[in-house]
Amino acid sequence: MSAKSTLIAAAVMLAMAPLHAGAHMILKSPVPYGNPNNSPLEATGSDFPCKAVPYTVNTMNEWSVGSEQTLSFTGTAVHGGGSCQISVTTDKEPTKESKWKVIYSIEGGCPVEAAGNLDQNGPSTNNAFKYTVPAELPNGVMTMAWTWFNKIGNREMYMNCAPITVSGGSDDTAGFDALPDMAVANIGVGTSCGTTADSKEFTFENPGKYGTVAGTGPFVDLCSGKTTQASSFSGGSGGSGNTDTDPAPAPGNSSAANPPSAPTASPPVATPPSVSATESTFRTIKTVTAPMPPLPSKTDGVFAPGASSAIIPTASAVAPSAPLRPTGQAPAASVSPQPQPQPSATPSPKSPVAGSAGEACGTDGATVCSADGTKFGTCNFGKAIMRPVADGTTCKDGAIAKRGEKEYRHRNQRTAV
Repeated sequence: MSAKSTLIAAAVMLAMAPLHAGAHMILKSPVPYGNPNNSPLEATGSDFPCKAVPYTVNTMNEWSVGSEQTLSFTGTAVHGGGSCQISVTTDKEPTKESKWKVIYSIEGGCPVEAAGNLDQNGPSTNNAFKYTVPAELPNGVMTMAWTWFNKIGNREMYMNCAPITVSGGSDDTAGFDALPDMAVANIGVGTSCGTTADSKEFTFENPGKYGTVAGTGPFVDLCSGKTTQASSFSGGSGGSGNTDTDPAPAPGNSSAANPPSAPTASPPVATPPSVSATESTFRTIKTVTAPMPPLPSKTDGVFAPGASSAIIPTASAVAPSAPLRPTGQAPAASVSPQPQPQPSATPSPKSPVAGSAGEACGTDGATVCSADGTKFGTCNFGKAIMRPVADGTTCKDGAIAKRGEKEYRHRNQRTAV
């Protein structure tokens, strides 16, 4: 090869290198440690956990129990989607011996459901998932991990980690220890269950009680590869995905014949008589407002998860008949439980179906406290499933706080996209 040809080849490789590196997915929120590596874990498992990055804290992510958090990403190589988990370890600087416990599972459609990859020269996916910090977490500084098993392409496992500080949680680890272990596959570590199937979306053997189904399948078990149904989460979905980016199939990818992205769900938002709605041709936004007494000077209240030790029925995830588009408008339905009429609500394809148990309540999404402050629940279709608060905390006026500290109440205002 001539010197000129060698220089041209080298220039082409250098030009392609940043595009290839930028194509991989990386955790955007919570804010990860240091300068995270956006490639998958090594097949040998040598950089497990967390890509072996330095545990430099750029931003400490504050997690109060019951608060709503956002999982979002940067990148375009979504590999057709896949399944993800959010896990936590009590270690500030995790090692291979760290114990990871799952607090939220996303079956299918993660980071976003697509026929292949998004346009490499286009914007990153703006798909995001909302989840609630569960009461099982102990207080203190810990580490969270986002793990992802891709649907299309090489059999890989992605993992980024971020620092968190949990408040309003338990003073012991009993509830935390009872959470399921994080799933591991496609890498050479002792807890790995093997190699995942290609062009499938995955269910987890033990996904936990908090999670959502964001994909349309076909679903197989992550470890065995056997055909299965998506999970039903007894603790409620607690969140949703919001897809605004149209996926573009990867060139030459045999999966391009797969159906287009199915929309992910948003939790139901109650519409009281005093509601004001603003709609546009790009998306529909409904803002719920309700009169409240004067707020304290600080308003950073929290939402409690609608979890219960009892199993409550949940609806199976069903994809709508047509793909979601930015100009679409969400359907509306009327929900009227007895004895008190319930205002109209915007349904979700994957919202849980409330059972007959629980206390009657008026506003979906609101935190409901027992009279003595020892139990809480989240209003869901006119019912709140009550459960004990964590040791050392109390529920009062729709908020959870440590006993003896000033309690705050969150304004009853939510926005669904």
